[in-house]
Amino acid sequence: MIKMQVSKIKVDDNLQETIKHGSYDFPITIYTDKFNLFEDGYIRWHWHKELQLSYCLYDKITFSIGNQKMTLEAGEGIMVNSNVLHQIKPYKNDNCMMFSIDLDPTLIGGTKNSLIEKKYLNPVLENNNLKFICLKPNIEWQKNILKYIKKIFSLWNEKPYGYELEIRNCLGILWLNIIREMKEEIKDSISDVSHDEERVKLALQYIHEHYSENISLNNIAMTANISKSECCRNFKRILRLTPFEYLMEYRILKASELLLKSKKSISIITFDVGFNGISYFGKVFKKYMNCTPSDYRNKYSVK
Repeated sequence: MIKMQVSKIKVDDNLQETIKHGSYDFPITIYTDKFNLFEDGYIRWHWHKELQLSYCLYDKITFSIGNQKMTLEAGEGIMVNSNVLHQIKPYKNDNCMMFSIDLDPTLIGGTKNSLIEKKYLNPVLENNNLKFICLKPNIEWQKNILKYIKKIFSLWNEKPYGYELEIRNCLGILWLNIIREMKEEIKDSISDVSHDEERVKLALQYIHEHYSENISLNNIAMTANISKSECCRNFKRILRLTPFEYLMEYRILKASELLLKSKKSISIITFDVGFNGISYFGKVFKKYMNCTPSDYRNKYSVK
């Protein structure tokens, strides 16, 4: 069985994942994710244009999407819509495991502006109220979708002759199940367009560009043209973190990269990522990484 595993999700300053999933002529990739192999122990906040279909293989996994948290048990799955910010963590321990199918919606909708795209794909992709669909095996229509997700996983790994065509057929049937079940919800949903995500993305971009500086909540809020209190509310609604908490997380992320990729001393890295003192840096680093900066460097550096 062929498995693709990554150890870190790479994103740009706007939290968009930078990797291209699949190839131009067959834009789909399947990842088998063992959380104990991720450098951070979990999949950080990110978003991508691709649809994501995930299936929990072992133990429990928690998806955070907006201000909601969904815990999947083995045998359960989830569809994460296009352009939706999400984070994935082990529920309790990092021995859990899942696989994810990341696919360009064109595999379902066909050519740009096709009838299928306009009538059956875009109403889901552009629906602000439909960020995800949980998939449980005890609900018949969802059980059917899970069956096709597992079928695609098997085809991808076994690669029988014509597997690409069969995967596309499975996606078509899978999508048909979704739109038939959700048609009333899609049709009747009032697009209460919230700018929360766009504001947060602007704020995140500012943090990613200026994290090494002495930035304030006012700086972050001004970037998104909102008040400080509204900025905090937006972050809480979308990321379940305050702007300051996210800033600390991001500084530690950048510090962990420098510890492994450079020979700089820990004291220099401390100031490079925006901390004013090595003692406080060590305390925050241990909070997020469960070890000291020197232990982290010793454990993960390539010898």
